[in-house]
Amino acid sequence: MVLEQAPGVWTLFTDGASNVKGSGIRIVLITPSGETLRQVIRMMPLTNNKVEYEALIAGVELARGLDSEAIKVKCDSQLVVTQVYGNFDTKEERMQQYVVRVQALLTRFQEWSISHIPREENADVDAL
Repeated sequence: MVLEQAPGVWTLFTDGASNVKGSGIRIVLITPSGETLRQVIRMMPLTNNKVEYEALIAGVELARGLDSEAIKVKCDSQLVVTQVYGNFDTKEERMQQYVVRVQALLTRFQEWSISHIPREENADVDAL
């Protein structure tokens, strides 16, 4: 799919879910011109926090791959948001690796922000 690139801010909504049947990530990426891209990926079982990071990484990589230079990330995991900003320590080594990877990916954008939103505001992603 080829998208016309428009200057402006892209908006990314991410969500991850994990249960006994496996894990999955859901991404909704909205271009500056209002086009919406949706992606769902099933994956091996992971913890809820890890799958939230996998969703964030996949969404940020997708946006950057489409030449986005400015991105607003909306995430319903407050833990992920506070860890990315460095406001909450990560003790587990794997979680530290996720934080470092996300921070490195975000530095590839001219502008970025990540904010926590309530699950109710992430309904489009949850519906996937």
